[in-house]
Amino acid sequence: MTLRTLRFSLLAIAAGFFGTATLASPIDWKTVRGWDISFYPGSDGCQAFALFEEDTAFFIGFDNTDDELLLDVTLLDKKWASIEKGTEYDIAVKFGNESPWSLEMDGLRTDDFPGLNIMINAQSDEATLFIREFQGESSMTWSYADTTLGRYTLKGSRAAFDEVVNCQRSYLAARKSQSDPFANSNKKADPFAD
Repeated sequence: MTLRTLRFSLLAIAAGFFGTATLASPIDWKTVRGWDISFYPGSDGCQAFALFEEDTAFFIGFDNTDDELLLDVTLLDKKWASIEKGTEYDIAVKFGNESPWSLEMDGLRTDDFPGLNIMINAQSDEATLFIREFQGESSMTWSYADTTLGRYTLKGSRAAFDEVVNCQRSYLAARKSQSDPFANSNKKADPFAD
């Protein structure tokens, strides 16, 4: 399996990490300026995926498990073999010339691919600023201790994340329109009603 095909296994990450997701294939939404946008049924969320040089896979989008909308950021790279699942790592990310972020990211492993993940309340000021910098800068640099994990282009990130939002809104609207057909039934017609 390559990292390119791993995007179809992101649900396995959620299943292994949270222990509750059901493995299912993502539903492709569209490709925008080099970013693949998909809906992942196991996390009830839309994600943008990019494969960067040196085979680092990057996902950013939403996780709506248990109806709690979270910003989900995941990096995977086979070279990071010593990452331990469930261990917390202090990671720095810098968008362009902005001040660096200090993130406490969880180690994860899926299909022999180690990586890092963080979930942030999507409605928080922190998530809003993170997304604004992600969309507004031309590159991002990830570091651990004194080691640069990678410097990656953000070409197309504004359009990609806008499409993630469109995908998520579409999903939430579709889910909201599917209501319980018995919830609004006429009580007189209900033989079990008082």
